[in-house]
Amino acid sequence: MNFKLVEDFLSLAISQNFSRSAEERNVTQPAFSRRIQQLEVWVGVPLIDRSTYPTKLTDAGMRFREAAEESLSLIHDVRNELRDESKLNSNTINFATPYTISTYYFPKWLTKLKSELGELSIRLILNFTHNHVETLINGNCDFLICHHHKKLPRILDQKIYSFKILGSEKLIPVSAVRNDGTPKYCLDDNKQKVIPHLSYSSESYLGKVEANFLERNKHKPPLNRIYESPMSESIKKMVVEGHGLAWLPLCSLEESFNKNILARAGDQTWDIGLEVRIYRSLENQSNKIEKLWEFLPERNASQI
Repeated sequence: MNFKLVEDFLSLAISQNFSRSAEERNVTQPAFSRRIQQLEVWVGVPLIDRSTYPTKLTDAGMRFREAAEESLSLIHDVRNELRDESKLNSNTINFATPYTISTYYFPKWLTKLKSELGELSIRLILNFTHNHVETLINGNCDFLICHHHKKLPRILDQKIYSFKILGSEKLIPVSAVRNDGTPKYCLDDNKQKVIPHLSYSSESYLGKVEANFLERNKHKPPLNRIYESPMSESIKKMVVEGHGLAWLPLCSLEESFNKNILARAGDQTWDIGLEVRIYRSLENQSNKIEKLWEFLPERNASQI
């Protein structure tokens, strides 16, 4: 049994609105609806009356809600007790990051951190989709390092979670190169009627960033989506093979640029700026967390 499905159901029981609960649970509405349906299949009866607005629970749904709330409350209480006991005997700092940050940003950042704070015991938790946010929400890590785009909603409640800006990043359009070193596909080439687009999955954070940028851009490039993945490394390999154009993190492109494997596929007006942020729960005030947090400087967007 997937407890996240039960948590989805309880969110819907409170909000009585699929869209609102989907946003709260950091998933798209279609994905959220499928998860509720999966729970109903597991239970064996309808839990939601979809013929009414606002959405209501069926009689079975009300009975299930009562049992779900009691069960989850007990499980979370026991889990928190066990974690508290474990933390008393552990100085390891747990970080959750998306794959790209863990590979290209985290090692250099950690080197600088250790030069100031001394040797640290680190555990890195990798997530390949948006689930790295849930890792922090569920208390499975001490810090979350991830991207943020100013045009997208906050991913976490600022009353419960605090953040600092570590630095900046940007997604830039790239393509494989021709024999003469020019990009095979280019956003600035008006002669290209259709450009194959290798994109991020819509449920991933970078997918939402990319979609928001293209929707707001006054220039509508002739992109035809032919491939999508939640992982930038998967997309990058497709670009290298010449399958299309993609927006990739600049930090991941140094070697490919130096070896002339990839080239820019558009000028800087096509770049998408991002912040690299570190988040923590304000409820976690252990000494190791406070020490690291106090060391990190306060920055605003103009300082990165």
